[in-house]
Amino acid sequence: MEELLARAGNGFEIGDEVLERLTTALMAHTELASFRQRKGPPRKLSRRTLRHNYLLQDGSSLVLWEIEHNTGPGDDRRHEVYEDQVSLAAAQYLIDARFGDPSPEELEAEAAEWLARLPELAALELPQCPRQYTEEHSADHAWRVLRRAENQDAPGERMRRLLLSAIGHDIAYVTGRHLRACGRVVGWTLYEHAFLLATGEEVSLWEIEHTINPEGRPVCEVYEDERVACDTADGRLEGLQG
Repeated sequence: MEELLARAGNGFEIGDEVLERLTTALMAHTELASFRQRKGPPRKLSRRTLRHNYLLQDGSSLVLWEIEHNTGPGDDRRHEVYEDQVSLAAAQYLIDARFGDPSPEELEAEAAEWLARLPELAALELPQCPRQYTEEHSADHAWRVLRRAENQDAPGERMRRLLLSAIGHDIAYVTGRHLRACGRVVGWTLYEHAFLLATGEEVSLWEIEHTINPEGRPVCEVYEDERVACDTADGRLEGLQG
């Protein structure tokens, strides 16, 4: 986290409350959220967005978004960091505007970048180890997951009441899919939020993070069923292709 803020030209914009929470981070996971490049002329441009997910001591999680690009004056690589998706989307829009309209070759290269990551994603889908439940603030974590869901068919009051008895939780990457459509790479990523209830029962929420919208804005949706989550996300991708 300290290295991320040190290399970011706007690290000072991260709020004190977020910085204080990050001092309790126990684990961190970084993944590529999106990528864009242009071979030129007059020079090669690239922008990649990274999602840094931190597991905190209280059992909650916190995300910082990092943009790495070389679209400024000269060819130096610059880093920017954001704590919310609205600021991230605005920054990506301004940076991507410097690319101009992509050529067919550039779109193919963008898609190839995601295809190159498929072995890495497949490796993450190996049989899971036994769950390592975090035993603090699990009910609060469930409430935060449900609160950020933007889909109208997200789990409702029944699930909220059930998860009030959660005494442990575990977060895991499950799968994802990306493709080239509408002049850019779009896709989705699935996370499982597993909860251990006081009765010994296990309940999962399935969170989809996707950019399948006209603005390319990161969106979170939450479902009770893994297959429904994947089918819904896949259906949106196929709709773009159609």
